Amino acid sequence: MNIGAIIKLNRINQNLTQEELADGIISISYLSKIENGKIEPNEEVIKLLCRKLGIQINNQIDDSTKVICNEWFHLLLTSSNIEEIKQKYQEVNEVSKTIHDSELQLLIKIHMIRYYLKIGETTKALEQINNLKDVSGTFNNLQKYYWYKFNGNYYSIVEEENEALQKYVLSEDFIPHLDLPEDEIADILYSLAVTYSKHRLTSEAQSYANRALEYYRQVYNFSRCAECHIVLGICYRRINNHQKAEKNYQLAKQLAESTDNKRLVHLTHLNMGYLYFTKGDYNQAIKHLDIIVNEKDAPLIDRLAALTSIIGESYINNDIQETKKRINQGLNLINAENKNRYLSFYYEILSHLYLIEKEHEKFENLMINEFIPYLKEQKNYAKLAGFAEMLGNHFESIHKYKSASTYYKLVNFSYKQIVQI
Repeated sequence: MNIGAIIKLNRINQNLTQEELADGIISISYLSKIENGKIEPNEEVIKLLCRKLGIQINNQIDDSTKVICNEWFHLLLTSSNIEEIKQKYQEVNEVSKTIHDSELQLLIKIHMIRYYLKIGETTKALEQINNLKDVSGTFNNLQKYYWYKFNGNYYSIVEEENEALQKYVLSEDFIPHLDLPEDEIADILYSLAVTYSKHRLTSEAQSYANRALEYYRQVYNFSRCAECHIVLGICYRRINNHQKAEKNYQLAKQLAESTDNKRLVHLTHLNMGYLYFTKGDYNQAIKHLDIIVNEKDAPLIDRLAALTSIIGESYINNDIQETKKRINQGLNLINAENKNRYLSFYYEILSHLYLIEKEHEKFENLMINEFIPYLKEQKNYAKLAGFAEMLGNHFESIHKYKSASTYYKLVNFSYKQIVQI
């Protein structure tokens, strides 16, 4: 029974020091050992501590309470209906006041990380992670599995991919020791596939995507099948197997359309655009990307991703007219209210604008003082490699070879970080 962790969490939530809670009951050192799981206290000590905290501990759980909690856990895994998840959380929040089982209480608190991520509250998710860090050493195997997995989810969302991969791998290590449902295992396999893909670890990404796809095919989860095919398409594109890449993207598109999942349809067009750029079919690439750009109901992040891709390729192809046209489109989508949210895209657009306008001083100031530091801070090593190379090329073109060398070294550093696990 993980009573120590529950006592510690409640003490911290009530802003009590160990000295204040222990006063008149036990020594501070004894309380510290209880909270860290080094000692299992007797029932009398538990009662006195819990009474002071205003909580009760009892390992008897009503079956209906278990059902409500497990339904919520499952919704967090499978549902994208935010209102449904919030509504079920209200039920869990109510019954949690009468749950005195320490193991279930901790599982609820760990799942709160995933809940906050699902409803878009990343700051609260981080706060929950920090609240649980001090007691994470006392977690049992099931709790550790979810703890590492949801940490991975958080770091993936904030695009700290090295941390995400480390946490997912730690979570995967507990699978052989647990009796997890197949949909849970498939979910961590898919998360690993996506994260390995972001690290350009193509073989690993393919392996995990195929394993996840095998399960999702069996249960006819077409949306997840489509997502797996997108990962596989990216993998094949990277190894220049364009035929298999296109086949996977087409499968993904058909599956996404069958479930009317517009976001996934957009992602297939986005990746088809990248594929055709790789194949050198400039016009076909733009045709796919413009489907997203011209869809006003598409998420702004998708429209900006498509536009910046066109801007980059148009500039490389020395199509200055097209580059200017797309820069104007991008700047019209970004305003004072959303600029900070899409800062990477904004910097990307400005960097190309300053280059084609030959405003070298503005370009250098933007890159050196804003864009490069921002990408470093965000640990976005993929983009950092690309734009450090752009800056290096710029300095080389104006014969500033020492400055060029500095940023070429940054390119090498960034590639090393991409494949670091």
